[in-house]
Amino acid sequence: MDDKVRAMIDVINHKIKELNSLYHMAANKSDISDGEVDIWSALLNTEEELSQQDLCERLFLSKQTINSLVSGMVKKGFVFLEHSPGSRNRKIIHLTEDGKKYGNEKVRWIFEAEQRAMEDTDPVEVQAYISMLEKYMQRFREEIEESTPQSEKDNE
Repeated sequence: MDDKVRAMIDVINHKIKELNSLYHMAANKSDISDGEVDIWSALLNTEEELSQQDLCERLFLSKQTINSLVSGMVKKGFVFLEHSPGSRNRKIIHLTEDGKKYGNEKVRWIFEAEQRAMEDTDPVEVQAYISMLEKYMQRFREEIEESTPQSEKDNE
């Protein structure tokens, strides 16, 4: 394996983990779990109605994880679920008044900090990063789909 390529992969993965660590620090300051940060972001930063399935697709989290996080938010009185007309089991997640208040007072600062940080970043660099990451992830996805683990090759 090419050492320079391996080093670039390691830096990218390290930076992604470092970013996740920043979100973890912010979650701790707001006394919520890391997963709840993602759900609060989706609920506070969009006008569209979101179901648990929508959150699974948007956040790349399992149904069990989303269900557990949303159930916890229901128990805290921050959200309620409403059956979506015309669907078999789709439930829309709505913020309660307490949820809106809590979200705006205790969580929104995270997303405002994100925005300020992004506003202070060169838009050309941001677009180049996004473009590079999309291409890299697409190729990595293709490689995963096309490749066979060594252990499976040994069993052939």
